[in-house]
Amino acid sequence: MTIEEANRLLIASLNEIFDERESASICSLVMEKVSGMTKSLRVMHKTNGLTAQQQIIFQQFLSELIHNRPVQYVLGEAWFGGLPFYVDENVLIPRPETEELADWLVKESISEKELSLLDIGTGSGCIPVYIKNRRPDFRVMGLDMSEPALEIAKMNSRINQTPVEFYLGDIRDPIQQKKLPPADLMISNPPYIPEKQKLFLEKHVKDFEPSLALFVPDEDPIIFYKTIGTFAINKLLNGGLLFLEIHHDFAMEIMTWYEQNGFSIELRKDLSGNNRMIKAWRNNRRE
Repeated sequence: MTIEEANRLLIASLNEIFDERESASICSLVMEKVSGMTKSLRVMHKTNGLTAQQQIIFQQFLSELIHNRPVQYVLGEAWFGGLPFYVDENVLIPRPETEELADWLVKESISEKELSLLDIGTGSGCIPVYIKNRRPDFRVMGLDMSEPALEIAKMNSRINQTPVEFYLGDIRDPIQQKKLPPADLMISNPPYIPEKQKLFLEKHVKDFEPSLALFVPDEDPIIFYKTIGTFAINKLLNGGLLFLEIHHDFAMEIMTWYEQNGFSIELRKDLSGNNRMIKAWRNNRRE
């Protein structure tokens, strides 16, 4: 099988599941991983045959993709802020909206003072690793209740040579909250999809990404925002800032809760125009 033949077979198979643009994007990622060549080199050497080992890998990738396994899990790699991250079914796949949130924090944190940051529900570690990469002077910490997720976060910290302190714990547990250090900055992309919406999600999300990191009870969809807000009241240092990714359907409800509990709020839309993130502070706001 040549590179060109493999490319055609992959595109044809993916087009049965995805639109043409997404198929082309996935195909390019897969063919680069299989062949070890960039797109331009693959065009130049399209008649080159894949080795026996490359064909085995190609067929394995193809089999997983046509069963809706996300390409990031298939390849064991996702990119966030220009950095590579290992991912599998134990962690969420990093999203562009989350990168927007992390970038907002970095741009707002212009103080020359060495600041401390806590990422709540760190998953793959993409947020704290990215921020530590951008601000190596920060003390950066990550918390997650999933031990397998935390091991992946530690791996990604090593891969990107960014020292991050990781803590295993459930932010909903008041006893564990007390054990966590205070911080100047907090950030979180917590679970926020109501269980009833699971039926409407794409198969590659609901069948593969961790439910623990996605779903919340229908009767209290902002439970994590209230928990994180209460934690911030006790642990966010004076003048500190809290950054949260939110479900656009619950933006007003979340903002109301924070305002009723003494926070000032700034709401920001993502690049798609959805209410997607907030910045919150209590008093003596740091400029």
